[in-house]
Amino acid sequence: METTLTAVAEQALRKGTRAGLEALLKASLRLTGATGAALYEGRVCVMKVGNVPARRADASKRSSVMEIWPAPLTTSQRSVVARFSTFAPALLAAHSREAAQGARQARLLEAKRRLERTVAVQDKRRSRAAHDLRTPLMVIKGYVDMMLKGTGGPLGPQAQRYLERIAKVAADQKELIDRRLAPPVPGLDDLRPVLTRAFAPTRGRAAATLTLPAERTVPVKGARADWELLARTLARGTVGAVAVDVHLGPAQEASQWLLRVQACPGAALTARTQAMLQQLTERLGGTMAVAVEPRLEITLVLPGDDAFPVPAYC
Repeated sequence: METTLTAVAEQALRKGTRAGLEALLKASLRLTGATGAALYEGRVCVMKVGNVPARRADASKRSSVMEIWPAPLTTSQRSVVARFSTFAPALLAAHSREAAQGARQARLLEAKRRLERTVAVQDKRRSRAAHDLRTPLMVIKGYVDMMLKGTGGPLGPQAQRYLERIAKVAADQKELIDRRLAPPVPGLDDLRPVLTRAFAPTRGRAAATLTLPAERTVPVKGARADWELLARTLARGTVGAVAVDVHLGPAQEASQWLLRVQACPGAALTARTQAMLQQLTERLGGTMAVAVEPRLEITLVLPGDDAFPVPAYC
């Protein structure tokens, strides 16, 4: 009997709990010689095999999760039914969890499809909106160019300045629209934990003093791997320093972050490390300045994520 139950459990693992329940009922027919068997959860018949009679009026009084027909008469038959009835609740509970998981998966799939349809509609609307925004800008630019070339007659200095300002605003607005509608680039949700991990105390490097924005995250553009490599390279450049200060905050330039690393004394930035920092900074769209006197100071100005405004510099 235990071998049979082991086989039923393996069937449930391989093919699902419904297959396990069916295997359990078929095994009960084989071992008892009955012609029908059924499994119940309360008054609900979960599964049946063979010839199962219609539910009787006293079905609400059923005390066993498993019944066979005809009713077991011998001690051996009753032993099989009792043992299988003890095993069945665990299988029924697993079946309930599996069914609930399947229903949840179906709901998630439907929600995903609805979201995909919504995104597709939004993309079409955004494309039409982009066209509607670009068209008047191109018309304005065309007329301004014609007027600047003297097509409409000579222009005074003041009119010339006005037209040049209009042309610049139109060009800036078109660049902004193009940037907003460009395909998304990889970004990092928050630069602070990357810096915290990179400057954690290690052998040969003192604990750094980190001054980071406390009330908000620091989202930046660029791949996570590049940011982590940049932070680790900065930390390696301060090995041997007695004191290391790391400051991260808004830069004077709009939508830019300022990252400043100061180390003294004993830190020395090798040419190879400086070249790597320069390459990583340029890859991330930033600029770097290095000073060695009176102490090592590495200053990076890095672009923020356009979707999240950078606080004003103060």
